[in-house]
Amino acid sequence: MIYAVVTIDWLAQHGLLAIPTMRKSKDGSKVILHEEFLTPYKDEEFPRYYFDSPELNDLLASDEWSWTEEEQPEGSAEFIQVAAAQNLLNVTRAGIQTMSLTDNEALKVKSMYPYWNEFIGKSLTTGMKVQYNDGLYRVRQNIATVLENQPPSIDTAALYEEINETASGTIDDPIPYNNNMELFEGKYYSQDDVTYKCTRSTGQAVYANLSELVGIYVEVA
Repeated sequence: MIYAVVTIDWLAQHGLLAIPTMRKSKDGSKVILHEEFLTPYKDEEFPRYYFDSPELNDLLASDEWSWTEEEQPEGSAEFIQVAAAQNLLNVTRAGIQTMSLTDNEALKVKSMYPYWNEFIGKSLTTGMKVQYNDGLYRVRQNIATVLENQPPSIDTAALYEEINETASGTIDDPIPYNNNMELFEGKYYSQDDVTYKCTRSTGQAVYANLSELVGIYVEVA
């Protein structure tokens, strides 16, 4: 196990709370965090120590970090429970873009992803997922500057792809079509209570209704 020393200011900047179960310096300016808190911030530099290493033991025994039993910071069990849950939530949100979740898994935890409007004036990179209205979208290409007048929609389908629950694509379990989807030969798709079979892969996302693609890419099943 690895531990790192971070400042209270760093915690605040990342939406984390210092809780009594964390080892805090005597002046209250720093805490020691377990590595699980650091995963989303692996590119940042911290003083790091291996568990039970001489360096960590010396640090904990120093005047800066030594507490008597009477001096230990206190907090209610309820606060510790809620604060720990909040910290875990914020750490998870910070690192969720690096997790290899399937589309179905991502949809089940959709609320953990950031909202699209948080990135207006900022950048998005290919593969990131964002919420917009009631949907979850995958970024299809790097966007240097997100523009307020270009939210995820059919009009910006080159930039964003709506993520839908994955079906098997059989005639008994057709894939719900959403007017922004690549079609694959042999798979079945449904729209407006009609099931279609793809007769030719599109090679890229298509946006027309399936009824308009009959004879081109699909046939009524």
